[in-house]
Parts: sequence; structure tokens; C-alpha cells
Amino acid sequence: MTPADGTDADETNRDETADGTGTGTGDGGGTDADGDARTPGGPDAAPERRIREWAGDNRDRVEAYLLELVEAETPTENPETFDPLFERLAGDFEAVGLETERVPGKETGGRLEAYSPGSKDGPIQLVLGHADTVWPLGTVAEHPPEVRADVLEGPGSLDMKGGLTQAVFALRALDALSLDPGLPVHVLVSSDEEIGSPESKPRIVELAKRAARVFVLEPASGPEGKIKTARKAVGHFTVTIEGKAAHAGLEPEAGASATEELGTVIHRLHGLTDVDSGVTVNVGEVEAGLRSNVVAPEARAEVDVRAPTETAADAVSEQIRSLEATTPGTELRIDGGFGRPPMERTPGNRLLWERVQAIGRRLDLDLEGTRSGGASDGNDASQHAPTIDGFGAVGDGAHQAFEYVRLDALVDRVALLAACLCTGPLEAGDGA
Repeated sequence: MTPADGTDADETNRDETADGTGTGTGDGGGTDADGDARTPGGPDAAPERRIREWAGDNRDRVEAYLLELVEAETPTENPETFDPLFERLAGDFEAVGLETERVPGKETGGRLEAYSPGSKDGPIQLVLGHADTVWPLGTVAEHPPEVRADVLEGPGSLDMKGGLTQAVFALRALDALSLDPGLPVHVLVSSDEEIGSPESKPRIVELAKRAARVFVLEPASGPEGKIKTARKAVGHFTVTIEGKAAHAGLEPEAGASATEELGTVIHRLHGLTDVDSGVTVNVGEVEAGLRSNVVAPEARAEVDVRAPTETAADAVSEQIRSLEATTPGTELRIDGGFGRPPMERTPGNRLLWERVQAIGRRLDLDLEGTRSGGASDGNDASQHAPTIDGFGAVGDGAHQAFEYVRLDALVDRVALLAACLCTGPLEAGDGA
């Protein structure tokens, strides 16, 4: 979640207020919004109620587990720190009946996968999380995690040790209540999401192509806990300007100022922002010149670009690439492009969102959706399977000193994930 990769802390751009189409209510009989028959009475008549009660009864354990994960520092830049955490998670997943595989990384901490026995082939439901944080080693000692009433504050708590806690306890709930997942479960926990998932992305895409649905345990949007039903495409461009050096006092006319051209380019780039359409262009880093008495021979700008749809991304990309130098004697080169595709509100994504809303209502949760300006592994997964993102912890301050998780809401999200994992496949013919 660095500016260079576009996987930054999420911003909310637009709310989705459309209601789901589910009609299931309470513990009565009839037919779910999911299309699953429900029979009054009996231990399996109202799994949502049983899940909700189990999650509530285990609130203290959820809090203690999250605290332990936050205390286990795992910065992206320190691959060696992931071994103890992945070993602990593997043991927890194995304890609820999953098989696990630890895949080492080349330059990262690698990944951990946990999956239902016998599900190496065929349809799955994919749960995506990441263990890496943006906080350097020693941050926990300087700012130790603290629990105050309903809040656990600490580095990496929201993004996303809370989501990992949610996954473990959702699967524990199913195991404790003898509830079978509606589809084989496959959990992938990476160690490189904060830098754009360079090593884990191919595997995520491979699994998404097999997935009937994908749950991404990134933090919910804002303290309200809105679920991310869409994400913008994220691009990174580098603009390099070549000029000609000259003495600024003796012979400035012999030079060609790359700095002068840079100022023009910055103005033109920022002019491509269209807030109403959701396209934003930001020149966030610049470098120019040698010293004040030299006409600048070179300048460079790093540019962050966001777009809500593939069409919009293609259009703004073409506008950026078509820029030409206007200062005499200078030349302009543009490198880069979009590294994360948009997560759009496709038919499959909408269908999954409607189901999640219906399940939420049965858990007494009033869920809202929103579009996020940030990116995650959900951007890539959604190209191949119905995907819901921001399905993780509720709180605020991701990547900030006051990062925190609301513990009662985390218990609710444990129940929500567990209940969603229990449902059958989405309707045939619906896809991403």
C-alpha cells in the first residue's frame, strides 16, 4: 500500500445504496435469498443464529488472538519475520481440518495456503489475506498495542492482522458447530501485498480462475465498516524530461530548461483529474536540476493515476502518453502504466454482494457498500471470479499512528464470514 504500487490505505469515493434482493428473515422457514431451503426447528435450522452466538461467546479469545498477532511484527521488508507467524497460522488452520502448504518467497516472506482436503482441483471459495505490514521492526516496542473498551489500537491491527484473526475464528466457528462449508475453502495469506503482490499475484490469479467466489479480508472502509464492492484501477507513470545544461547567469539562452518543461507538464497532468468521473491524476514526487546556477538538463515526475473502469483507465493512459514537450530544446519520455485493473461492479460481483447483504440481515447487520480509491489483491481476483473486498476488520487509521480495530465489530465480521462460507454456489451462469 505504497504510492508506487497503488495499494495504499483506502479512500471512500462513492457509496452503493442498492439493497440486496434477499428475503430471508430471522429463524423461520421458507427459502433464503441464497436459494437454500430452511426448515424451522432442529440444530441446522438457523446457522446464522448459532454462528452469531458462538462468535459472541468467543469475543475475549478473538481479542487475545488479535493482540498476539499485532505483537508479532511482520514488515514486508523483513522476510525472516514471517516464519513464526505462518507456522502459528498453519497450526490453527490444521486444527480445524485444513491442509496447509508453506511456499517460500524469492525476495519476500512467501505465502501460506490452507485448503479443504481433496480440493487441489475443482471449484473453491477463496479467502485472501496478507500478513505483511508497513511498520518497521521496533514499532511495537515504541508504540505497544493497547486495548481500551471496544478498541484495540496497534500497528498493523487494522491492515490486516484483524482480517487474519477473522479468518481463523470463522473457520473455528464452522468446526465447533459442525457446519460444512458450501464449497471447499482455500485460504491464501501473502507477505507482499503492501508492495503490490509481485510474487503472490500469479498464484492469486490462478486460484481466482477456479473460485466460485472470493472474499478479500482487507479492512472495511472507514469506521462505519462499509464493504468495498468496487475498487479503482491504479497506475504509476514516470515522466522524464531531457533538457540542456547551461550557465544560468552567463549564457542561459544556450540551455533548455527541463524544470520549465516540468512545470508545464505538472499543470497538464493535474488538468486530467475529473473528480466527478472518478479519474484522479497526482504528481506526487519530482526531481529536477543540478544547482540553482545551472539551467536544468533533466527533470523527473512520479505520477499516481486512479480510474474507476477499464475504459476510463485506457482513456487517461492514452492522454498521458500523448503528452509532448512544449519548451524548445527539451524532450519528454513517459514510462509505466496501470498495474492493478479496476474491480468493477460486474453481474457476478453484484450477485455476491446481494447475498452478503442478505446474510448480514439475518445476523442483524445493516451492511453498506462503497467504491474505494485504493487497490488490493481483490482488483486482480475480480477479473476472474465474483469478488467482495473490504470484508475484514472495522476500524480506522490504516498506515497511520492511531490504527485501530473495533473489537465488537470484528466479532460480527467473524460471524459474517463464517455464515457466508456456509452457503452454496451462486446461481449458474453468473460470473465476473
